[in-house]
Amino acid sequence: MLLLTYQLVNRGEFYINPSFLSSWLSEINEMNSHKVGQPFLYPESMIRFLGVLHAKNFDYRALEGIMKALSKSYFNFPVISYSQICRRVNNLKLNFKSESRDLVVAIDGSGIKVVIAGTKGGRIIDIRVGNEKLSETKSARGMLRKNKIRKY
Repeated sequence: MLLLTYQLVNRGEFYINPSFLSSWLSEINEMNSHKVGQPFLYPESMIRFLGVLHAKNFDYRALEGIMKALSKSYFNFPVISYSQICRRVNNLKLNFKSESRDLVVAIDGSGIKVVIAGTKGGRIIDIRVGNEKLSETKSARGMLRKNKIRKY
């Protein structure tokens, strides 16, 4: 029971972890080095943070409100608009390195459907996100085929 409680607390820390606030400037400087055209204003880590919240059913306007509240409390950074959030979240590139050893596959069929394949060490290999029409079984089989993972 204690382990389950610990895991639930860790999950909450994952959802609400605005670590981008401490690395904003260094990340923006790195993103804009050698960039032609208008520079980036918002770090990729912030977009990933917003993507996690969007996956937990926050709409884009609510995410803009969250960023507005964070901006007032932390450093008064420029607030991203909901349309920019939508565009950037939908253009996130998710890359996972494939490892076939110590594979753990978890399936959660509640709410937004998410199928994740990862290692026992916590590295994510593949992920599928969808609505109620997503078949967890077909997604899991497709992930296993795509990553050349055999049953042991």
